[in-house]
Parts: sequence; structure tokens; C-alpha cells
Amino acid sequence: MNQASLRAKAETLRKLHDKPNILVLPNVWDMASACLVEQAGYPALATTSSGIAFSLGYPDGEKMSRDTMIEVCGRIARRAKVPVSADIEAGYGPDPRDTEETVRRCIAAGIVGGNLEDGTHDPKAPLCSIDLAVARIRAARKAGEQAGVPFVINARTDHYLAGGKADEAGFAETVKRGKAYREAGADCIFIPGLQDIETIRRLVQAIGAPINILARPKGPSVPQLKAAGVARLSVGGMLMLAILGLVRRAAAELASSGTFGFAEGMVMHSEMNRLLGDR
Repeated sequence: MNQASLRAKAETLRKLHDKPNILVLPNVWDMASACLVEQAGYPALATTSSGIAFSLGYPDGEKMSRDTMIEVCGRIARRAKVPVSADIEAGYGPDPRDTEETVRRCIAAGIVGGNLEDGTHDPKAPLCSIDLAVARIRAARKAGEQAGVPFVINARTDHYLAGGKADEAGFAETVKRGKAYREAGADCIFIPGLQDIETIRRLVQAIGAPINILARPKGPSVPQLKAAGVARLSVGGMLMLAILGLVRRAAAELASSGTFGFAEGMVMHSEMNRLLGDR
């Protein structure tokens, strides 16, 4: 994929965050899921790190290698007609130079955007320092500039996802990080783990940047989030986990009644053959 094509896809992805629209992303984890979501008419694709990790036998949280992640996401990006954003977790390495290298390699693989999180998976210190998170965002921006591609950075802050209190101190910390990440070059601020629509509305107003919210089974609907000013909605690993729920129910049905009700609504073998063969 040439530089001009990558630049055009990155610019398209960035524009999809403009209000009054909301960019809804049913996150994908392999070529089949990507083809089905693209076929449904979504204007962009985004991957889920948990979905990719689980499908390959790894737990989530940068347990799979950067090479593995880029191989899967790059295959999707090279075959998709729409822009692809990858979940690059915390950049795959402790140093901002690791993030720069990850983004450089993502762009080379055809990926034009990515999530970049400040979570550490350490319960004693669940968030990295603001300075480190900012340095990683700047490194990602630098990699895009050097490649001539305006890589779309979805900077994630994990206070709520990591179990932080939904109080004014937590709100203030999220706003502080969101503003710092935006100033460092992030295009969108991703705030997962939050369901209260009024808090979401306040964060949109206080941060003053496009905001990405993570869907929850009983969380606010797309129309509610759009009305609150949210620019982007991700389903994260929820779609893939729902598929695993179907697998569990199918296994139980086969073991108990020996029937095949689980197959209702399935995609036909011939349809997937055509869909993948047309790529």
C-alpha cells in the first residue's frame, strides 16, 4: 500500500470523529470478522487486542508479541477497503521508542490508527505517569510524521477501567490526562469503564476533544452517547466474547439434547467462501 493511499485512509479515519456523527466500531479480531463488519457498511475497522489474544491462545495485556499483533492487524488492513485502527495496547515496550517503532511498523503494514493506553495491569499502580503516557503519544505522532501518514491516535486513559472511584478526584484526573494527551497529539481520548451518561457528558465538555467510550451490555445506547456528544463508540472484546458465549451454549446443547438450534442465523459456508475469495 503506497504512502498516498495510507495518508488518504488516515485522513478519512480522522474525519470520521467529527461531530455531529458518532463512529461506531464493532471491534474485529480476524479476517472473517473484519470482512463481515466491513460488508455491513461500517466506514472503518478497529481491532480488539483481547479478541486477537484469546483467538490465538493468549491472555490479554501484551502477552502476545508485537510481531503477532501486527501480523494479524496488518493482514486485515491490507485487504480492507476502509481504514483500519489497531489496538496497540501500551505500545509494546516500556520506552517511548518502543511505541515509535510499533507505530512505524503498523504503518508499514497498512494500519492508519491505533489505541494507546496508559494502563499498567499493576493493581498497585494501575496507571503509568502522565509524563510517560505523553511521551508515548508524541513518539507515535513522530512515527506518523516521519512516514508521511497522519496516524490517528486514540489515547486511552484507564482510571475507570482499572476500578478507580467515580468521584470528583477521579473525574479531575481523567480530565487532566485527557487534556494532556490531546495536547501531546492525540486525535481522540478513549475512556473505557464508564457507564454513567451524565459523567460522560461532563467529560466530553471538560476535555474538549473527541471522546471514545467503550460499550457495555447494560451501558448507554448509541443514541444516548451521540446525544451526550461522544464521537466514537467501541465494543472492544464484547463481540468476540459474545461469539464465545455462543460456542459455550452450542457445546452444552449438543451434550444435552443433541440438537442444533445454535446454528440458527449462522453465516453460510458458501457465503464466507465468496466473501473471502473476493478480497
